[in-house]
Amino acid sequence: MPDRCPFMSFNVSKILAGGEVAKLLETDGDVAGLGRPSTWLQALRQQVDVVLGAAFPMFLVWGPERILIYNDAYRPILGDKHPAALGQPFWTVWPEVRAAIEPIIEAAFSGAAAFYEDLPVTLHRRDQAEPACFTFSYSPIPIADEVPGVLCVCVETTSAAQERARREESERTLLFLDRLTQATSALPTAEAVMMRAAQMIGEHMGVAICAYADMDADQDGFTIRGDWAAAGSTSIVGRYRLADFGKMAVENLSRGLPLVINDNLAEIAAHEAATFQAIGIGATICMPLVRNGALRALMAVHHKGPHFWTDRELALVREVTERSWAFVERVASQAELADSEAELRRITDAAPLLIAYVDRDERYRFINRGYEAWFGQPREALQGQRVEAVLGAAYDRVKPYLHAALAGERVRFESRVDYPASGPRDVQVDYIPRRGADEGVVGLYAVISDVTERFEAERALLQSETRLRLATEFGEVGLWDVDNGDGALYWDDRVRALFGYSPGVPVTLNDFYRGLHPDDLEPTARAYAAACDPLARHLYDVEYRTIGAEDGIERWVAAKGRGVFDAGGRCLRVVGTAIDITARKHAEAARDLLMREVDHRARNALAIIQSIVRLTDAADPAEFRQAIHGRIEAMARAQSALARTQWRGGTIGQVVREELAAAISAGARVRLSGGEIALPADQLQPLSMILHELATNATKYGALSVRGGRLEVSWASERQGWSLAWEEREGPSVTAPSRSGFGSRLMASLARQLEGQIVFDWNHDGLSVRLRASAPA
Repeated sequence: MPDRCPFMSFNVSKILAGGEVAKLLETDGDVAGLGRPSTWLQALRQQVDVVLGAAFPMFLVWGPERILIYNDAYRPILGDKHPAALGQPFWTVWPEVRAAIEPIIEAAFSGAAAFYEDLPVTLHRRDQAEPACFTFSYSPIPIADEVPGVLCVCVETTSAAQERARREESERTLLFLDRLTQATSALPTAEAVMMRAAQMIGEHMGVAICAYADMDADQDGFTIRGDWAAAGSTSIVGRYRLADFGKMAVENLSRGLPLVINDNLAEIAAHEAATFQAIGIGATICMPLVRNGALRALMAVHHKGPHFWTDRELALVREVTERSWAFVERVASQAELADSEAELRRITDAAPLLIAYVDRDERYRFINRGYEAWFGQPREALQGQRVEAVLGAAYDRVKPYLHAALAGERVRFESRVDYPASGPRDVQVDYIPRRGADEGVVGLYAVISDVTERFEAERALLQSETRLRLATEFGEVGLWDVDNGDGALYWDDRVRALFGYSPGVPVTLNDFYRGLHPDDLEPTARAYAAACDPLARHLYDVEYRTIGAEDGIERWVAAKGRGVFDAGGRCLRVVGTAIDITARKHAEAARDLLMREVDHRARNALAIIQSIVRLTDAADPAEFRQAIHGRIEAMARAQSALARTQWRGGTIGQVVREELAAAISAGARVRLSGGEIALPADQLQPLSMILHELATNATKYGALSVRGGRLEVSWASERQGWSLAWEEREGPSVTAPSRSGFGSRLMASLARQLEGQIVFDWNHDGLSVRLRASAPA
């Protein structure tokens, strides 16, 4: 075969892939820097055949011009750059990644292969810049003493990387909300709560300004009472009219919907944008607070310039707004309670409180009727006694507050006290100093409220909010909760299913440990202990296997959680989520198996090629090249067919049609018959090469070498496997050869790989061949 010939390789690719890129190359147009495909070197044509026949995204970078040639699987990565990118210099197509990728490609041209996983880049496609992540390998293609080209196999992993980033962002958000709660829950005034919340969310989100405002009764005027401004930004505290900020601001906020503007110069009317621009705002999220159908307040974050707000940023501002105003309302409620206490001091016996007066000697000089009920003694028996004698062991907890009040400080604290008659109660205690005529402290008023129900409600609400928030943010996950005091275990039905339990079945912590795979028991228990440790407070983040209690099925589970600690550092509970990752683990195992299979088959293919080169007989170099080329292409077609089915095999009919189409141009004189009989992967390549040898012989010396010759190929299933018949008719007179050539020996060897046999019958008017193969075990 001559070195320069019509580019028949792309006719092969059309049969294998039938793709758009192959069709573009079949036009045989000039490719910049490489010339017409029909003039390309054999090495380049073979590499392009491999790329076009692959089902995985692949491309070649060839020659000093770094010309880009890719397959159809790579087209989605290009986006609207296809088809103009085909045959262009790589850096003309991807100038935006040159700084990051050029050193890798140039190293490959120097002979150094490279592999990168989840490499972040920014691509310009679909008329915009978008972040993307890729896992890829660059492999040099050596020819003689140089590397004229580089092969890249790549896959876009943007979605997986973004999902991982979203999980990490969720964790950061939870930690931030926890810090916000701790920082604001004890602040004494609404103003202090809002100022602290504005500062924390502003710094966390990296915005220019975070502000909060009260609405006027007319639902239009509002006052920004306070804000936090980053360095370089100016405070916007003052009075404003909602209407001045535009129609969308009025409509959204009055309906309780957030106002989200990414670029006010582009998204709203010029006169509306001017109001924002005048106070240094280019992008904003403004979150309304609606109570009883009326717009009561606003909280907003702003950037100086355009900023595309994400759903997570919007959700965070909404959550912080709700929490902040909840704290404000709680502070307001406490203030009202304090006012009420002043009135209740004058009607002590009618109040549902414990009210007492204690002198400087710490003796009760007055108590109300509430003390009688809680302590189980008449007031006469209690009055005159010292506080320490009445409270007993609880005195040590109140002693510091008692002394502080007697020193002139008004004290409020909360505690849990076991009272003789009423049992354990959560109480809120106020110690109010009483001053004499000389302003010296002569005693204190003690006002004690029973807040047991409120504390229980708050604890229940906290548990409910924690479960709901986790369920909302993590989607299809199970929820679990362990009470670290008594070891009580809560599982929802999704977690029960992960351990093989039916819905609603009662479970204990022992059921959890019994359900773990023995190999995963110790590391899982160690991770749980670290989450409960008040010094470590590690995030509980484990993957383990479970053995279903009722169904015996092994499952993979990913679990995350965190300990909840009280002010003293005691772990109260551990709460978290669990998700079924069995499918992911199976997919990872299947991927590893596939890679091993590819490696195994590649080694086998190289061994066969070495045998073909060593044993092929040829009278001259051109005939030798043609024989080698044809046999290797038969192997390549078989490999491509396997790749399309992910190494699951094919059918006999598919292999027959593809091999005859590649080797025979006289299709009208060929008759095929047979059903679509499944062919396992390890039988596809031997059959393909046998058919190539028969077709080559028929076109050179057999029935298809003359005008009137015909060929019939049929195949059928048999009880122990399958058979194929090759019948040449009306061809040249043939006789059995005096010795077996390489082709005959090769076919006999290939038949043995099929665990079968091949029989040649040299009839007067044409060759007959019978091939039988065994079904795989």
